[in-house]
Amino acid sequence: PRRRASIDTAALAAAFADGGLHGTPIERVVEAVGVAKPTLYARGGDKAELFALAVEAEVERLIERFEGGVPQLAAALDAYVATPAARLVLVSARLGGHDRALRRITIALTAAVGDERIASALLGAAWSALHGGPPVTAVARLLPPPDAAPPSGIWTA
Repeated sequence: PRRRASIDTAALAAAFADGGLHGTPIERVVEAVGVAKPTLYARGGDKAELFALAVEAEVERLIERFEGGVPQLAAALDAYVATPAARLVLVSARLGGHDRALRRITIALTAAVGDERIASALLGAAWSALHGGPPVTAVARLLPPPDAAPPSGIWTA
């Protein structure tokens, strides 16, 4: 039998990166992936399922970068923000209702850093960097060490 076509999830993510689920014509997805439309639908399902597949694959690629301490994680996030797929994960996934995928990023980043506050700050810095803010590495230099307690005299919930 003939080898079955597979879907290149990186190409799929790149196709959806700018327009998200609703702003990306299926023809752009077909062209980016390089398979016939019937093959694409047979392998990946409808457009929403293809979008979900792209988001999940990109979340996995991002999580694979989470190694080392805060400086290394910040550098990995900066490198990821420079990719076309960053918009897909950090913006379109949220708008497309894929909050579960975004929670996986937060959980993995928290596990890597050991502090939910630092992880949240890094993820927020990545979103900001994607929209023209300072690099994540610049923000990371301003953060307290992961094991630092809040300054005394500050009320915390």
